[in-house]
Amino acid sequence: MNRFLKYHLFICIIIGGLLINNVSAEHPDTRLRSQVGITYKPLKVLDISASYRLDINENVTTFQRSNFELGLGYSVLKWLEIDASYRFMTGYNKDSHRFKAGVSAKKSTVNKKLQFQWKSLFNFNSNYIDRDYWRMEDPSWVWRNKFRTKYNFSKKLSVSASIEVFLKLKESQSYFYRNRFGTSLDYEFKKRHSFSIGYYYQLEYNRKNPENINTFELEYNFELKKKKKPKLKTSPEGALLF
Repeated sequence: MNRFLKYHLFICIIIGGLLINNVSAEHPDTRLRSQVGITYKPLKVLDISASYRLDINENVTTFQRSNFELGLGYSVLKWLEIDASYRFMTGYNKDSHRFKAGVSAKKSTVNKKLQFQWKSLFNFNSNYIDRDYWRMEDPSWVWRNKFRTKYNFSKKLSVSASIEVFLKLKESQSYFYRNRFGTSLDYEFKKRHSFSIGYYYQLEYNRKNPENINTFELEYNFELKKKKKPKLKTSPEGALLF
């Protein structure tokens, strides 16, 4: 049995256990997140992204909301990146805004097949972008930390497993309230075209109405590249040739 099959057998066992556990939850739910995105790199260390995501809840039968997001990432070092993004979320009942800023680091093993990643970010949600509103209604601040292990089978195919921890930040008290356990399969089926399919199980606690849910994710991304300027040819004496 090759490594690819071993990985999927392991993931199936985990997902099966989580599904059994989720049946005993008070309000079990299965959700789908479908996303289409585009990335542009004007510089080697800078990338700009835009995406649209559709959220479907209630066992993949009911529209929840649409998400429009703009992001900016900058590579400080080869292994360290900082990023920020804005997301507008709209549904039948309300609209809201989410601002995020974070830092991520990665470390590869000697053969560069296995990679360890850590991402830490702060985000807050608000129903309105207004300072007076923020003074009256304190935005919901969350500190998130995600640990991910990624294995590259080839330049085009990779799999990963992750855990993400959520900490609610308030003036009165701060507390952990959510964990996510996930896995994903990423494939670059064509140059600059990539596709990802993922799953995560969400476990909540320290909340009045905890949501322990299964979420499946589908994502397509297209990468725009800046055209390289043609090099000017020179003669052996150094004169330019046209």
